[in-house]
Amino acid sequence: MTATADGLAPIPVTVENPEVWSELSTQLSAAEGMPTRLTLETLCGMVGSAVPLQFAADASGSADLLRGTFTDQVVAQAQRNIGRLREARPVSAEVRLVGVPIRDGRPELRIHITVASLAPDGDKVAVGEFWDLSSDNQATVSTARCPSCGAPLGLGQLICDHCHSDARTVVTVPLAVSRMELY
Repeated sequence: MTATADGLAPIPVTVENPEVWSELSTQLSAAEGMPTRLTLETLCGMVGSAVPLQFAADASGSADLLRGTFTDQVVAQAQRNIGRLREARPVSAEVRLVGVPIRDGRPELRIHITVASLAPDGDKVAVGEFWDLSSDNQATVSTARCPSCGAPLGLGQLICDHCHSDARTVVTVPLAVSRMELY
């Protein structure tokens, strides 16, 4: 999602090595004990939406935009590294499928992403990252209204200004970034 008149928009994503998907999906299925629901189309759609969120969070100075797509640990990591993208705007992304590591007894899909972006001065910049993606992950998200008193909440707001209740909700998301390494 890149900045548009309406807010954010997805960016195009290509897969550098789609021929290895069959092997990786077999590994995911074996480790999960059932056929994986993840497809290359789902992966590309998720990355195409998640990368612009990451850039928007970096530009805004608040990693709360990442909640629901990135795990709490990755949101905290992103908050510590705010400003590293230097207000660049993502244009496209290329994914390289890497493997299926097992973490905490669960399989994850490891991908390498190269994001083509434009710096504010118009220079082209490439940003590289490794992501581990887990399926059916629990994520903490904010809500538009306080579940206790119904007061409206700002984007990413987790505590109600009116009644001081915790407005977070835990949801199961189909795919989440559970680990991110920057380089």
